[in-house]
Parts: sequence; C-alpha cells; structure tokens
Amino acid sequence: MANFKTFALALAAHFAEMSKSELFRVDISGDDMWAAYLAAFPAGSNPIYRVRTEHDGSYDRAFVRKVGNVVRINDDGTLTSIWDIPDLEFPYSKVAWDLAEMVKAASLNTLFRIGETKIGVVSNVENKDGVTTQFHHFHADIHRKHLLSGAEIDTFLGNANTTMMVMRRGFTEITTDAIDTVLDLINTGNLYRGQEFKAGVEQFRKLQMQFLDAPNDQARDIVAWNNYTSPAARLRNTVIGTLLTDLSDGKDLEYAVKAYEQKVAPTNYKRPSALITPSMIKQATDTIAQLGLESALERRFATISDVSINDVLWADNSVQPLMKNSLSDLLMKEAKPAKVNADRAIEIGIADFMEKVLPKAVSMELFFSNQHQANLMSITAPVHADAGQLFKWSNGFAWSYAGNITDSIKEKVKAAGGNTNAVLRVSLAWHNFDDLDLHCKCPDGHVYFAAKSGTRYGNNILDVDMNAGGGKTRQPVENLSWTNPKDGIYDVIVDQYSRRETDNVGFTLEVENDGKVTQYSYPKAMTQKGMLVLRFSIKDRKITHLEVMQPDVSGQGIAQQKWGITTESFVKVNTVLNSPNHWAGEHTGNKHWFFILDKCVNDEPTRGIYNEFLKSELETHRKVFEVLGNKTKVLPSNEQLSGLGFSSTQRDSVLVRVLDSTTTKNYKINY
Repeated sequence: MANFKTFALALAAHFAEMSKSELFRVDISGDDMWAAYLAAFPAGSNPIYRVRTEHDGSYDRAFVRKVGNVVRINDDGTLTSIWDIPDLEFPYSKVAWDLAEMVKAASLNTLFRIGETKIGVVSNVENKDGVTTQFHHFHADIHRKHLLSGAEIDTFLGNANTTMMVMRRGFTEITTDAIDTVLDLINTGNLYRGQEFKAGVEQFRKLQMQFLDAPNDQARDIVAWNNYTSPAARLRNTVIGTLLTDLSDGKDLEYAVKAYEQKVAPTNYKRPSALITPSMIKQATDTIAQLGLESALERRFATISDVSINDVLWADNSVQPLMKNSLSDLLMKEAKPAKVNADRAIEIGIADFMEKVLPKAVSMELFFSNQHQANLMSITAPVHADAGQLFKWSNGFAWSYAGNITDSIKEKVKAAGGNTNAVLRVSLAWHNFDDLDLHCKCPDGHVYFAAKSGTRYGNNILDVDMNAGGGKTRQPVENLSWTNPKDGIYDVIVDQYSRRETDNVGFTLEVENDGKVTQYSYPKAMTQKGMLVLRFSIKDRKITHLEVMQPDVSGQGIAQQKWGITTESFVKVNTVLNSPNHWAGEHTGNKHWFFILDKCVNDEPTRGIYNEFLKSELETHRKVFEVLGNKTKVLPSNEQLSGLGFSSTQRDSVLVRVLDSTTTKNYKINY
C-alpha cells in the first residue's frame, strides 16, 4: 500500500499555500464530499481495518466534510481546489484527481470562514494487545484571515452573500445605455456630486462587461466573487445605483435625475445646466437638418488666410500677403529702423488709438503681463467653407477666451451683484461645486462669511459668497470690495470649506486697485485649510507692495510660458482686428478688439460654439447646444489666430510699443 502520510502532508502544504489568498466554498455539502471521497478509492485500495475501511477514520471524515469543498480563484479566472496535488502515489493520485474535478465543476457558493484554528490531526497512536500503531490523518492550520468566531461567521457570510446578490442583480438589470447616460451627465457637469460616483460607475461597467461576457454561470460567479469587495459590488443599492436602475427601467431622464437630486442635493440646489432628453435632441437635430447646418457644427481654429484684409484693422507686413483679398497696393511701407523711445507711455483711449495711431503703425509689440492671461483668446472658424449661418452675424467665425469663457472674473462678480467699482477689489474664482471661502485679515479685522463687514469700521466688504450650503454653480466667485481701504497690511486667505469634487481644481485671485488688474492662479487641489495666498500693503488707498505667499501661485511679476509666449515681456503683434460680430460693417452685440500675437498657439481644446452666439432660430434648442458646444471642441493646431482680446464692456488697459515711419512710441491703451 502507498503511504497515506505522504498524501496528508502534501495536502496540508498545498492548503497552506492556498490560504495566502482568499478562499471560497463550492456548492457541495460536507456529506456529499465524504461520500465522494470514499467512492473515489479504486476497488481493493481501501481495505477493511477491523470493522471499517482503512480510510474511514473520524478525523479524516471531519476534515473532508469541513474543508473538502474549498477552492481558490486564480489570476486567470480558473479554480484550484485543495485536492489539486501533483505527483501522488496510486491510489491517492486517483482520489485527489476525482475530487478536484468534482469540486472545480461545482458553482461557487460563499466565502470560506471557520471557527477552528486547526482541522484534523497529524497523527494518533493506538495501543492494543501490547502493539502500538501510529495512524496519519488529514490536517491543516487555518490562516487568521479565514478565522472567525462562530457568532461572527453567520453575520459575515450573510453580508457577503447579500453583496453578491446585489452585484448580480445590478449586472443583469442595469443597462449599458443607462450607464452611458449617467457618465455623460457626469462628464458634462449636469449631475450634482457626479464626480464622486464616476470612478465607481466606470468600475461597475468594466466588471459588468466581464460578467456578461463570461461563458457560463460558474465563470460569472468567479467574476462576481473575485470582486465582491469592490465598491462597485453594492452600486445598485446606492443613490447613483437607484438613478441607473430608474433609467434602465425606462423612467424619464428628468424624473430620474430629479429623484436622485432629492436624495443628495440640498433643498436650495439648482442645477447649473439643464438636462437634455432624447426627444429634445431629436427636435434640435431636425431643426439643424432643416436649416442645413450640420456642417457648421464642425469647427477649427481660424488661420490668417481665412480672414479678408477688409475685415482687418491693421496687419504687419509679414502677414498681409497671406490674407484673403490682399492686394499689393494695400500693403504698408517697409519699416525703417528707429530707436526705441523710452519716454513714459502715452495714455490713449482705444477709439483714438484706432483712429490716430494704428493707421500709421509699421510694426507693433504688446507687453503681455501676467494680469492679461485671462485675456488670451482664439478665433474659430467652420471646417467647411460652405457651412450655413450658425450665429447672429453673417460670417461663420467666432471666438473663445482662455478657459472657454466669454467674460472675465470681473464680469462674473458684477453679474453676481458684487461691487466692481470699488477703490480696492479682491475677487476669487474657481470652476467646480466646491465651497471655497475668501478671507482677509486687514485693518477692518478678519473679514469672511461670518463677518462680512469686518469688526471695526462696518464697511460692507464681502458682497458675493457662492456655493455655500451646497454646490450651485461651476463658475462661482466671491468678492471683497473696499470703498475706502485703510492703510495697513492685508492678508488674503483662501479656505477649502467643503470639498465636493476632484476635477477642475485650483482657483484664481483677481486684485484691482488704482485702475490696475492683476491675477494670481493656484493650479492644484487645496490640501490645507486657510491658505495664505497674498500679502499687500495699502498706503493712501493704493497698493504699495504685494507679495505672493505660496510657491505654487503664479501671477503678476512672475514670468511664465502660456500658449507658447512668455509673460512679462513684449510680443510681436501680427494683426489687429475686431471680433467677427463687427466685421463687414455689422454691429451685433459687444465689440472686442483682438491683438493676434506672433507664435501664440492655444494648446487647449476650445469651444467653437456658445449659446450667446446662436441665431434666433436655434435659441429654443439652447440646452442641446450647450452639450454640443462641449462635445465639438476645436482641437489644438499649429496654425491659428490667437492673442489677447479686450471687451468693450470691461475696463482694462494694455501697453503697446508702436513703430511708425520715423519713431517708436509706447502707448498705454485704455478700454
């Protein structure tokens, strides 16, 4: 007979190795395992010992019944049983083979947890009639990760089995269309707190695909049990899972999202962007088709060859031959060498500059200060030359400022009711649902949301406070304004009061005083409470010294690379022109003046369509175009018309250096 001791020791070593991983039970009872074990011995290989067969001992029976149905899930999705032991002697090789095949063919049932530190015994000794006999048995040590008390086992396995039931129902009941819809809502910013759930929904979709693609029930069980600790396992029973289930059941999008928002949003929450339904999309696409505007939705960056010289206010000699309708008799004279006049810049209004200075200019440079980073802009154009009229004006050109906005921080503050005409203004802007708070420790005391007027003079200082009590907008601002700032030190602090999202992090501070606007940007997620960002001094109502207090804050006085050009330096101007809504004698909406800069290349995906630009026939479909504008962004390209833009609705100034036929002069253009 073969040595049973070898079989028992090999099984114990194999079980110890398996126990380094999570272990599971298959759906075979202990009694059935024991019966299969006895039946697996070939005839004559399990002889009678006294009154029972040799391998019918109570220790071995207890072992097989308690752990004989245990398996491990391998990295490749297959199973390994405790009986998968190579190189055994006959008959144990056949016994192990038969049991392994039976166990691995069964369905996974639950996790393996047990209340005993050891199962079986290594051996026991019998003394009978003066003869000592040693018997070897199955045995195993239980790893602590699989060990629980008797009372804990039922609770633990009950929770695990409930999780499995929830996961399987979610995989089979939630549709891929519902998942795609929810991810679209999250990505377009149309779902309150959506970013918190995005990773879980994406993980659920990945596991669901593996589950549904599995070839049989056992393979699906393996996918599920292998991921039962994933947050995606119980996704169906979460608030986002309820939304997915409602959409999968065919409920209306507005109804389903409203039900979701009632669970997670504050009572005063108002969604920043309206949802669009399939019927709204159909109506919009039908209108677009009827107007022949499908091709107009495809946008790109405009190039110099797109622009007619008749629509240009001024152009450098080097770019004029590249324009449409350019004639040699319209070209300006060659520039003559001249010394730069270092005298103080001449202050001039934009209208006088355009009328009196620009026509005589031979070449021009613009001083690109850090405060003008928000003025960076690009002109966009339709991909197809024969595209229909999409906008309120007759040409197909449009524009977009840095950050895909059409107005400045100052305009946002003004729209929110903040004082933008104060002697001193400090504004905070950010781009998600977080609740950031603007503080200032100054001669008026500690000014913040709980002490908006300070403690000393009673001035109304903090006049805009957004996203408090729940995210309401992705373009929030806060504003501090002093009508009569006192002399002294001002510490500007930004506090992360409530973090709700992980995308579009960072913030920008805008400081305005004595007609000068500067911006300071922090591009990272805040990791500290009460970040001291700026410190400046006020003397006679003017800032006399300003210091940036954080190493990662960029702003005024710190040279940076942006869109291929360097701040705090002069940059060559290629072209000056109005915004497209004022080309060819049109006067539609606010006017902008654009200085197209040499080698200025917008490296960010840029919106080519804004609802503010749409012609009247399309205004009823603004909700759909809000999404279309986000989905049809212009991709970066080397050839484009980008530079600095200045709006007729905003006070601003810029320094330019102009060479005419004889002299070079510096001008400070005021808007």
